Amino acid sequence: MRQVTVQTIEQITPRVRRIVFGGETLAGFSAPRPGAHIKLLFGTNPNEPPDPKQLRSQMRTYTPRKFNPETNELTVEFVLHGSGLASTWAAQAQVGESVTIAGAGGGMDIPDTLKMMVMLVDESAIPAAGAVLEALPASCKPIIICEVEDAREQRSLSSSIEATPTWLFRKDKTASPGLLLEKSLPDVLTCVQDFDDLFWWIACEANAMRRMRSQLLNQHGVSKDRLVSRGYWKLETSNHPDHDYGES
Repeated sequence: MRQVTVQTIEQITPRVRRIVFGGETLAGFSAPRPGAHIKLLFGTNPNEPPDPKQLRSQMRTYTPRKFNPETNELTVEFVLHGSGLASTWAAQAQVGESVTIAGAGGGMDIPDTLKMMVMLVDESAIPAAGAVLEALPASCKPIIICEVEDAREQRSLSSSIEATPTWLFRKDKTASPGLLLEKSLPDVLTCVQDFDDLFWWIACEANAMRRMRSQLLNQHGVSKDRLVSRGYWKLETSNHPDHDYGES
């Protein structure tokens, strides 16, 4: 585990805060693979080892947006929603404040020969989508569908790679998360029907992810080795496990 300090805070949309962490402990930190995750540990005394019995309740999983090894700075984007542990911390965070991180782990390898990548994500996975986008080979065409609360949540996915996502706005806060992504599937499938070298990446609310995964595998013949799916969070569930791939 590494103790890191908040260096800068930027409100990039009404619901998203970009926080840059730094510190000497990040020297030697391995650059995360696209879609990798880290653990953030909140509410602990930095001078004392964490209590193993409380680790799960104090820990949350996030995908780092990027890591700069030259400055030892790690960027994480937080969606501000309700009174969750990480969301509350991020909303109140101050420069100079410390947290503990562990990782990075997971992520995926992207073939150098890939020709097309379809990404279906909600706001929780947009940072990961940006990292994946920047890791795609130059010959790969990305199709990116982002479901967010409203038009104010639109933002650039990358400062170095040009991409034009399709934005879907829930507008109604009672709308089922992921429903708009599901409804977009027929149009997406029509667009990509002539492409053989195609990879799917789905990252959003866990129930919606499972429904889309099932449709692609069982109704449209997508091969399991051409699909990565991640349940980043689950409706009405606190601290959803970070290993929900929709396979069970």
